[in-house]
Amino acid sequence: MSPASDTRTQIMDAFARQLATSGYLGASLLDVGRAVSIRRPSIYHHFPDGKEEVYVAVATRFIEEAHERITTAIATEGTLSDKLAALVAASADHAHSVSFEQRVYEALDHVSDETRAAVSSLYVARLLDPVVALFAGAVAAGEVTGDPGFLMNAFLHLARATDLMETPDRASRIVELFLNGARVR
Repeated sequence: MSPASDTRTQIMDAFARQLATSGYLGASLLDVGRAVSIRRPSIYHHFPDGKEEVYVAVATRFIEEAHERITTAIATEGTLSDKLAALVAASADHAHSVSFEQRVYEALDHVSDETRAAVSSLYVARLLDPVVALFAGAVAAGEVTGDPGFLMNAFLHLARATDLMETPDRASRIVELFLNGARVR
């Protein structure tokens, strides 16, 4: 990694930590500079458009990392239950908590319309659409019933509840709970 890309990554990491703890409005480029031991003009060298550009880079990185986990989970061999259990595990075992994802989402209220549209579109395309497609296939195969978008939304909300569960079989319990309500009867 070149020194410039290393500094850029350090800026993004410091901003992500601030976003996670303080939200978008509480994140400060001055504090980011202190955390990385650089002056604010150096941040603008790497991110000429400032705070919003750093946010876009951090949000994009988060979305792409989550996309990799989701596509790997969906590619799991086996039944729909196996794929859903892998999705639960992918939701639970990532570097950023659900609260970080919520902070990325909440920041959309404080950025330009252009940034809001770009980050929202990327989020839907990379994180939600693959899960909708999984459920569309399961509906077509007669494994579950319902609107694929609704099934995706309900399942992902349940999957996020694993942060609250202390049991080792939490993924299978979430999948069982979900499928008991979604199976064709």
